[in-house]
Amino acid sequence: MAGISIQLNKILKKSGLTNLLAATAYSAVLSSGNWIIAVVSIFVSSTLSYKFAKTPDTTIIYQIYITYTLAISLIVSGPLQLMFTRYIADKFFKKRFDEILPNYLGAVVSVMGCSFVVSVILSFYFFKSLPCYYHLIFSCTISTLSGVWITNALLSGLKSYKYILFSFAFSYLFIGISFFFTSKLELIWTFVSFYAGQIVLLCLLMIRVILDYPSKKLFSLEFWYKRKSYYSLLLSGLFYNIGIWADKFIFWFNPVTGKPVFGNLRASVMYDIPIILAYICLIPGIAVFFLKLEVEFASSYDNYYSAVRSWGKLEDLYRLANKMIDNARTTLYDTLRVQGIGGVLIFFFEEKIFKFFNLPSIYIPLFNILLVGAILQLAFMVIFAILSYFDRRRDLAIISFIFALGNLIFTMITQLLGPYYYGYGFALSVLIAVLVGMLCLRRFLNEVHYRTFVFIS
Repeated sequence: MAGISIQLNKILKKSGLTNLLAATAYSAVLSSGNWIIAVVSIFVSSTLSYKFAKTPDTTIIYQIYITYTLAISLIVSGPLQLMFTRYIADKFFKKRFDEILPNYLGAVVSVMGCSFVVSVILSFYFFKSLPCYYHLIFSCTISTLSGVWITNALLSGLKSYKYILFSFAFSYLFIGISFFFTSKLELIWTFVSFYAGQIVLLCLLMIRVILDYPSKKLFSLEFWYKRKSYYSLLLSGLFYNIGIWADKFIFWFNPVTGKPVFGNLRASVMYDIPIILAYICLIPGIAVFFLKLEVEFASSYDNYYSAVRSWGKLEDLYRLANKMIDNARTTLYDTLRVQGIGGVLIFFFEEKIFKFFNLPSIYIPLFNILLVGAILQLAFMVIFAILSYFDRRRDLAIISFIFALGNLIFTMITQLLGPYYYGYGFALSVLIAVLVGMLCLRRFLNEVHYRTFVFIS
């Protein structure tokens, strides 16, 4: 992420409120821009074109279909994303850039092939008794999306961020425009248009990777070698993504809270709308988190470990370590402080927000608890990122497992308790994961010198 840090530092070197706001906005775009572009483009374009659709249900089916493809592709590709990102980080550290492209292509082929097989199996359930072309386009879309997520993981090392954002914006603009036309045709063509947009996006991103990391070797699976990678990160990535989506699937497939939309694709309107709004409300906190992490914490982290590698003086090591610990603490606190203020403001104006979007006010109590849960998930993201910097693989696996298992169990319990308790399962699972994560992080930071030099030796 060095390129991001350089760009943000250039902005922050100029004093003034305007430059601070500019840096924050830049962080918001880089940290959540791809997701925001995707969500806004899909839902705005499909909503505006509602009256042009061949049937009234086309827009709803299209949105639910995309949600399933995104969820499944993230769960299937999530394990490899973390492991492959760590493998690439080692290559960067050793300056062996010629090995990046062949292993990237190997990772893309691996994850896309695995995703295709899994999605084909799932398609027999989701599209039971429907024509085979629904199975095919569903499987191809998930496979392509998995390739996009792996490429996005690699792009954290690139410096052409404007190009990356342009690629996402262009692709989803293409998807939005094409939906206006395909929505007048058979439903399958809307699925095809989304798939075509993901193909365009993957090609644009792959071109950039190929240009930035040329290599004489075309294909390699070295990242799968046991001595080259860390398989514990596979579990962390799997549990992390299961934790994010567990409560959604439970609400979708519970006959009381979900209903069939198309084939065996199900949705839960009472849960989907509040959780989407809660995640959108995290944008200010995500922007501050990204800004603090990539400008302050990353800089102090590099300074400390540079001194470690060069066998710096003891007093310098203590001074740099204390600064790094302070920056880790302020990254978490400042993120929660800003998001907490934003959450309080949202609580005051939530009725007007729901009225503006023409949403039933009956969803407001559920939205409130989901917003609290989303803020806790933001804290989890901060702790997860900082532990990742310190390569605390075991801690990452533990807190991810707690998050996933807790969300599964507690959400199912709240389903039995009744509507009043909906949303508390998600919030409670994240809270426990955050508390355990804070204990793990605090224990490591208190022994940072010992653990650093014992690891080196």
